[in-house]
Amino acid sequence: MGPRCGTSFVMQQCVKAGLRVNGIAFVNEVLTPKAGNQGGYYEMYGEPKADQIQKVWPVQLKQIDPKNITALLVLDRRDKKALFASMQRQAQRENMNYPVEQAYEEISKTLRGYLEKTDVNFKLVYTEDLNDRIDEILAYLAPGKVETPSTPSEAGDNYTHSV
Repeated sequence: MGPRCGTSFVMQQCVKAGLRVNGIAFVNEVLTPKAGNQGGYYEMYGEPKADQIQKVWPVQLKQIDPKNITALLVLDRRDKKALFASMQRQAQRENMNYPVEQAYEEISKTLRGYLEKTDVNFKLVYTEDLNDRIDEILAYLAPGKVETPSTPSEAGDNYTHSV
């Protein structure tokens, strides 16, 4: 739902699984490996593309015809205190100053409005459950395309709740 919920981790796992991803790992000098995400962010590049997995912020959903959404994964953190601390640190990295709680509420409101308006089916997964549910997530995002599911721990990749 908001930033700092594990979206980049999911995108990295999609890339490692060989799934088609519309996204670039590092957007600019702000979103770089040393700035809080070693494996890349995989922000959507250009227009949304059919048959590709892409990270989409709720405000971008209005660009996408709901009929073209085959799977919508919503990530959120149960631990809001940790979420807000992580959002604040990222805002500082990006030289931005905004009230993170308000930003989260605006993102949440935008997403809820879109889901109510379009009635798109979605799967909600909490950040704290990503390591245990990554195979399920990949299968949901690309049914029949993930050949050999492996847990992140087997692959040496575990999601860490970075701040």
